[in-house]
Amino acid sequence: MNHRLYGPLFRTVRWLARRVFPKFETKIPAAMQGPVVYVSHHQNMFGPVRIMLWFPVEVRTWVYQVFFDRVSCYEQYMGYTFTKRFGLPRPIAKLAALPASRLVPAFFHSMRGIPVYRGSKQIIETFRTSANALKQGHNILIFPDIQYSDASADTKEMYDGFLHLEKYYYKMTGGHIPFVPLYASKNGRVIAAGEPVMFQDGEAYQTGRDRIMRQLQASLNELARQSGDV
Repeated sequence: MNHRLYGPLFRTVRWLARRVFPKFETKIPAAMQGPVVYVSHHQNMFGPVRIMLWFPVEVRTWVYQVFFDRVSCYEQYMGYTFTKRFGLPRPIAKLAALPASRLVPAFFHSMRGIPVYRGSKQIIETFRTSANALKQGHNILIFPDIQYSDASADTKEMYDGFLHLEKYYYKMTGGHIPFVPLYASKNGRVIAAGEPVMFQDGEAYQTGRDRIMRQLQASLNELARQSGDV
């Protein structure tokens, strides 16, 4: 793999982590051509960690914007992650949040993550940045699970807002962007991609959105079954 995209910090952390986590093989259709938007199943961090460790295709991953700024990252860890989600006492959570809020933003910047501005008009910047990245030939990775802490293999409800990226990309290029299901298997230790799905010429956005969401969910669940996870 060339390193034209990822920065030194990310590459160093990945190199170290690969000495700890078991290796995953990758199965991608031979005819797959970039740039594409990979749509994957979160599985309570299992998907993001394994894919970023072992996926041979460099991607720009959508990441909640609070993790790109030291202050907002600290507030996220203290207000929710370490205290409410993990149940740590506040003094211990503070000891963990202080160094994490410095290291995590640097890590995601080095990973070339794309900030996602939930519930804000700034979400337009997420789409613009993503569309420009695709136009430049970079691939995008998105984990749209609504219940991202659900560790089960089944893909359930997903946010569909990411499909608005089609509008920005089409306006820039006049072409449709492929959305590719990508699944990390716990039992099979494999990262498998399904067939790409796309909007069609002349198709109403709502019709295409509903069709693509059904196809992505069905494909992710089929990949889970093929991998022996369900």
